[in-house]
Amino acid sequence: MEILEHAHARISELSDADGETVADASGSTLIPLLYARAGLASIQGLNHIPLLVGEIGLLEAAVINLESYEGNEVVLCAGYELLNHCAHRKKNAYPLRYVHGVMAFADEDEDTTSGPATPSLT
Repeated sequence: MEILEHAHARISELSDADGETVADASGSTLIPLLYARAGLASIQGLNHIPLLVGEIGLLEAAVINLESYEGNEVVLCAGYELLNHCAHRKKNAYPLRYVHGVMAFADEDEDTTSGPATPSLT
């Protein structure tokens, strides 16, 4: 999310494009979805969150635009690292399912070492 947030900030600062164009170029439209997925992964004690192919395209656009808009080198490197990881995951795709309306990997929504995947108030 840091990559998308940084891309949004840089493009907003250095471009005269409208808000919708900036959101598309930076991938910032994904941020709310990713926070929900990250929250679910955190509850489950997991380190990975799923991205759909179209979402990876937005991430790729954000990284390329960060390069064009002189983004922070550390964030840029993290973006390329994440894209490499996504390319690996694409070759080894995992089935998805929804847990409480949030997309998760199907093999990761079972009980984990930190407890069941479905949050419980009891």
